[in-house]
Parts: sequence; structure tokens; C-alpha cells
Amino acid sequence: MSNYQGPATLIVGDSEIPVVATLSGDRSGALGSWGGSVQTEGVADGLYEPSADDGMRIRLPDGREGSVLATRTAIGSGRMRISGSGDIPF
Repeated sequence: MSNYQGPATLIVGDSEIPVVATLSGDRSGALGSWGGSVQTEGVADGLYEPSADDGMRIRLPDGREGSVLATRTAIGSGRMRISGSGDIPF
């Protein structure tokens, strides 16, 4: 099990939104799985407008990135649950 909690950047289309990420991943399978949640300091309109064409990524302070999908949002809270795809970036 791998974990990360700290600052990150959520990239939605051309927008970069500073967030605090709480992520966990399991490397025990062939591909691994990971996800968690992100929280903005305030409400960020761009957090709720991801489009399938734009894609969404999370970037950690060391530059590593991973593709994510929103699995649940609480509009007005600045919080989003995410599920990652591909290699675990932490």
C-alpha cells in the first residue's frame, strides 16, 4: 500500500487548480489501483467542469502526474473523490 497526502495540482483542460490531495494506491495487482480525494481551499468553478475531451490529471510537487476521473463531487464544498488510471504517481 502506498499513500500520499499533501499539495498537488488538479489539471482540468487548460486550468490548473491547487488542491490538497489524500491518495492511496495498491501495487499488489498487475496494474495496481489508486485514488482518493482532492480539496480546494475554496470553491473552484473549474473543479466541477471536467469534460471527457479535456481529460483530468493530478500533478504532485515533484512533477509526477497521473490521469484521474471524478467519481463523486460535492458541489459547493471544493471536494472531489477521484479514481486514478495508469501507474501510481506517488
